[in-house]
Amino acid sequence: MHRVLALFVAVVALTVSACAPGTPRNPVFPAGVSPTPLQQPAYVGLGKYEKLAEVTIKPTFGGLSYVNFIEVHQPPGLLPHTDRAGFLYAYQGILSVGSRERDTRQQIEQGHAAWIDADTDHINGGTADQVWYFITLRPIADRKTPPPFANMKVLFSSDDVAQLPMDKPLVHQLGYITMDAGGRTSSHSHGGLETFYVIKGTVELALNNGTRTNVAAGQGAVIMPGVVMQLHVVGSEPVQIVTYFVTPEGAPWQNNLQTLP
Repeated sequence: MHRVLALFVAVVALTVSACAPGTPRNPVFPAGVSPTPLQQPAYVGLGKYEKLAEVTIKPTFGGLSYVNFIEVHQPPGLLPHTDRAGFLYAYQGILSVGSRERDTRQQIEQGHAAWIDADTDHINGGTADQVWYFITLRPIADRKTPPPFANMKVLFSSDDVAQLPMDKPLVHQLGYITMDAGGRTSSHSHGGLETFYVIKGTVELALNNGTRTNVAAGQGAVIMPGVVMQLHVVGSEPVQIVTYFVTPEGAPWQNNLQTLP
């Protein structure tokens, strides 16, 4: 009897040891992680999108337009905003902006963004230069105007785009895309205009007209409403992208598809 009991205890101990979580044969995985991940279809995205800021406003001009991304190096002190309303993205440093009309002030942490109006002051209260991007939709007449800021450079300007609807408010959204090597966006289209600028890495932009274009760091692209697109990371370097959408209110921001462009 004692020999049978000892054998039973040994079997139970062996079973518990073999099934214990955290062992090499039965490792513990974080929540949502499978030891045998399923292969994702090629039209499914492998990356991350973060919405930085969004605002809905009525159109302020008609006719042909374009989008540009401006980089500004602001030394300590106050810099009046002498440009249109648009998105301010804090690339380096914590930004402080104030509205002259409403006598309000807000801070924008590095890596974050906010919509600012034309009556804004940029306030650098530190001792080092700040670096920020200004991104907005412009009428084509702005191509002939003087630079709105000192210490600025144009990172990317899109081609002219057709007039967006004037009878509906426009939803402006700024986002940030990150993808590792082997990453991709979903195959998708947008109900409005998308314009993106590559901060780091290189992507292949595939469109449903058959074109395949590499867009590297320091370059950008514009995609018209309804065009099916997909981005693929090229090479081993991770990718970082700032992207700007202008969508008529009521139109879908994005349609994910189960076909490839």
